[in-house]
Amino acid sequence: MKLAPLASLVALSIAAACSATPEFGSPSEFGNAGQAAPQAIIAHKSTLGFEETVDKLRSAIEARPLTLFAEIDHAKGARDAGLTLSPSTLFIFGNPSVGAPLMQANPALGIELPMKILVVDTGSGVQLIRQDIPSVLRQYAVSPTDVPVDKIEETLIAITTEASR
Repeated sequence: MKLAPLASLVALSIAAACSATPEFGSPSEFGNAGQAAPQAIIAHKSTLGFEETVDKLRSAIEARPLTLFAEIDHAKGARDAGLTLSPSTLFIFGNPSVGAPLMQANPALGIELPMKILVVDTGSGVQLIRQDIPSVLRQYAVSPTDVPVDKIEETLIAITTEASR
């Protein structure tokens, strides 16, 4: 009967481990592991209609040394599922010579890359939505001095400006 107390102790340990709340918030090599990410989103209002904004965004991306990896029509996906969604198209693009140094600084940034811009018709106008790069770098504990953050931001600002006018 000496095994009964040991079995009880093991069962209690397993139950405690399964119900324990994980410890979040301790920094790791990948930045602020487990912490909720601060909102790092910038919305830029377009003066154009949805389709024209989408066309101009595609052209602005293609006019630069960037690769347009994907264009996802979320509204079409919703329609295919029998649902409705306001016009919404996501552009996924990048330049490996810029993205690779970001991931060298912190490999977890690969979850954020390539870059993305969402064009959405909100009902009160068309918006281009993107990440704020300095905020993203802070989230992943990457110093702006380690990567070309100003150049990335300038490019994203230029692209959204061109696409919205």
